[in-house]
Amino acid sequence: MNGDLIGRRWTFSPAARVVRSFLQRLILFPILALVTPVTVRDRARLRMVRGPLIVAANHVSHLDTPVILKALPAPVRRRLVVVAAKDYFYRGRIRGALVSLSLATIPFDRNAGSDESLAQCQGLLERGWSLLVFPEGTRSPSGELGRIRRGVAVMAVGSNTPVLPLYVHGLAEIMPKGTKAPLPGGVVVEAGDLLSPGPDIEAMRDRLDDSLRDLASRAPEWGTAEPDSRDRS
Repeated sequence: MNGDLIGRRWTFSPAARVVRSFLQRLILFPILALVTPVTVRDRARLRMVRGPLIVAANHVSHLDTPVILKALPAPVRRRLVVVAAKDYFYRGRIRGALVSLSLATIPFDRNAGSDESLAQCQGLLERGWSLLVFPEGTRSPSGELGRIRRGVAVMAVGSNTPVLPLYVHGLAEIMPKGTKAPLPGGVVVEAGDLLSPGPDIEAMRDRLDDSLRDLASRAPEWGTAEPDSRDRS
């Protein structure tokens, strides 16, 4: 572990993980429930997922991460690291510390230091941690899925780690990029088939792109998914 992660080893400590679990279950998730109802399509299937893996999701809102964390099985969530833009979430020490503690984020350099950041993420995967990554690299201003970059494929192939495509429907209408407060509405979370790594980086990127676009094309079915209130994990 090196670079930006050296100063954030406390993020992965047992004490930080206990505090984070309490913050999420007692504060973050109850607030999320007030903001928007979340349904998970085929929750039983998602509960079967185990790490380490890379969760690759679409990105339209700052609510994406809390929604995804709530939807994931607790065993995965407890050893999940969220890859966050260094230039946005780590512009101040206090801000960076708060997001690291509450969401288990690590800074990712989207510019000149991206190769080092990719190597650090790959190191976490090799140590048994899972990652939540937004492969578009930034929030979509239109709400539609943007270009899928190579970063997830590089990490997956390099560390021999499977990828779980995951799509969140509805956040483009509730809290799109540029808004300060959420609007009324609900979201649906759906996971695709687990993608085994390989055979090469470009083929892996293409498979992830296909999976996310297939998930994006599926209309939400509000009456057929189990609500989060039934999740006791």
